[in-house]
Amino acid sequence: MCIEALTLSPVWTNAIHLHSYMLQDVFGSLCAVLVFATVFFAPGYVVAYITDLFQFRKMALAERSLWAIACSFCISPITAYLIGRSAGLSAIGVLLVGCTLAAILLMVQKSARQGLSRRERIVTLLVVCGWISFVLLMLVDFQIGHKLFFTVAMADESYRIAFIDAVVRTGIPPANPLYFAGAPAPMHYYYFWYVLCAAIVDIAHVTARQAYIASCIWAGFGLLVTVKLYGTHFFRWERKQRWIALSLLLVSGIDIVPAVGQAILQPALNGDIEWWSVDPIDAWPDSLLWVPHHVASVLCCLLAFLFLWRTLESLPRNTKRSCVVVAALACASAVGLSVYVAIGFALLMLAWLIWLLLKRQPQRKELWLRAISAATIAAIVLVPFLWELAGTLLHPTGVAANSAAAPSTHLFILSVRRMIDSGLLTDLPIFASLNQSHPVLLDQTIRLLLLLPGLAMELGLYGAVLVFLLFAKHRREPMSKDAARDTALFFAVCGLVMSMFLSSSVISNNDFGYRAVMLPQFFLMLLAANVLGSWWVPGSVPVIAIRPGHRRWLYSLLALGIASFFYGAFLLRAWLPMEVTRPQNGFSDLPADSYQVREAFAVLDRVAPGNAVVNFDPIDRTIGQKTEVMTPDEYFQRMLVMDTGRQMLNAERICATHFGGNPSECAAIQNATTQLYAMPAPSAQWAQGYCSRFGVQYLLISHRDPAWESDTGWPLTLPVVAQEPGLRIVQCKQ
Repeated sequence: MCIEALTLSPVWTNAIHLHSYMLQDVFGSLCAVLVFATVFFAPGYVVAYITDLFQFRKMALAERSLWAIACSFCISPITAYLIGRSAGLSAIGVLLVGCTLAAILLMVQKSARQGLSRRERIVTLLVVCGWISFVLLMLVDFQIGHKLFFTVAMADESYRIAFIDAVVRTGIPPANPLYFAGAPAPMHYYYFWYVLCAAIVDIAHVTARQAYIASCIWAGFGLLVTVKLYGTHFFRWERKQRWIALSLLLVSGIDIVPAVGQAILQPALNGDIEWWSVDPIDAWPDSLLWVPHHVASVLCCLLAFLFLWRTLESLPRNTKRSCVVVAALACASAVGLSVYVAIGFALLMLAWLIWLLLKRQPQRKELWLRAISAATIAAIVLVPFLWELAGTLLHPTGVAANSAAAPSTHLFILSVRRMIDSGLLTDLPIFASLNQSHPVLLDQTIRLLLLLPGLAMELGLYGAVLVFLLFAKHRREPMSKDAARDTALFFAVCGLVMSMFLSSSVISNNDFGYRAVMLPQFFLMLLAANVLGSWWVPGSVPVIAIRPGHRRWLYSLLALGIASFFYGAFLLRAWLPMEVTRPQNGFSDLPADSYQVREAFAVLDRVAPGNAVVNFDPIDRTIGQKTEVMTPDEYFQRMLVMDTGRQMLNAERICATHFGGNPSECAAIQNATTQLYAMPAPSAQWAQGYCSRFGVQYLLISHRDPAWESDTGWPLTLPVVAQEPGLRIVQCKQ
């Protein structure tokens, strides 16, 4: 049965000029930010109040808000998944609205004691407004007339928006929106974040794009809250030192050094400061813009650890039990947000618990018992989701259909992280013979030699702090005993070793290394705040000696880290306007293309049913292309993925069966699609036969397709649904 056509632009945006997509996205995202409080504030507030977690009812409003957000990040993802899977997306909305009403009633009953000074309230408000403004500046397309200037973050954002839209259209579990082999196929992926965003789309009637942008903002709020809670309850810092830790979130490594060099030597400009490295360690702002779901998984893991850590305190038995349960739900949420982060956290926790046994820590048995209890509860509530993921392992041919897949059949392999491209040296004539006889040995050796220079540039200030602390411990220099600092140092070192030498091998990208490194990265940030705070806060005992050499190194790296942040933000926003001025690079048509794509699909939204299948000629990375700079055709393909808003026949030329679907149809779809868009264009009858064969209702053709220049055939004879100067959508099947 045909469902009603979906209108992606909400009713309330009719007050905004129809073609002002920038304003629509700004106001829609701000609306979604407010509504996201039903996800990341209200549920945690209600749970913490009912359990009286850490004497929650006696806390001031500021402290209650922190724990409410923390608890919500822990419980909302897994709860939304379980309810949505059994009762549908609308049931999630009902629960969230109910929690919000309950939270409001509970807050009204409490005293109005703020817990913050007037100055702190002003600073907090500035931080919140500043972060919202930054995300909107980075992710909302700038509009100038009939041109939309996007940032390179759109490359990943496009897929995430398509996944959110899939949850809205098809429910939980969602269908893979990127591949259609005759029928929708359940998506084999970690998608809890997209369920939360889809709930906001359902409640607030915003678009998937606007919900995603708002989710990036809330992921940042969650990170700020987690840093604040660690500063208060892990390190036991004073307020000034906690603000130092929060400020360090804007300090990256010294990426500006290689990035500027690359900008000078490379013909096309990289749109992200991190792209100088093959396997980068992204700064926190970059991670929040590109992969908010992975950051949210990191936060769940960190909060689970913090809850377990606090059971070492003298707390009532019921509170400790509540901590274990919340930690368990946090771990379950972490798996559904990012499997790779969760696996990395499990390995680090196992190593830490073994370390406690070796150190004969007094409460080691209790911690082991609580950790095992939390893991068991998490495994039980995750059974439905783990069964879904098992489909990927039970159907490995789906992965093999992807040409980007690695040849290994294992999830992980031991391999040195490629911080700096080893090909810069292995391709030299001096290594030609060795490259022929032992290519893997040569590659791994060169990677190992380049690992430390790459880490030095990626970590910057944080790497220097780590080295100083390790040398101080090795030399047994006077240093106050601090269990929190020793634990943070353990996680930082073990986490770096893990993410430098263990790689995921399902696809060519080392997703495990990219994401799991955020765990030690967080503790490195805390250690840097610990060192700098001990220098700057009056009355503190220096963690490491304040020597002129130490001071010069750390302050220089701090300055470079701040400069890297600002250069990265400038580069992300200014990349496309700068590339447009270089017609030889081929990017000059993209702003107009972006506007035309949104216009065309806005027309399609008004006439096409939501369950229609759309097809376009997929474009993938040029074979043999080694540079990290994406081609204009690749960006155009991501526009189509992001704005289609419906099931796509095949969004990738290699077939996106790694997200779910029957790979046996892939070759037939590929061959027929190549013929459909070739010159001369086939007839309308042939195109209609193509659509009947694969279940497609609408075909899109653009000026980038060979068949666009054809003066006969289906592009000119099939009924036109939407027409733009460089793009056309036609109907090929009722």
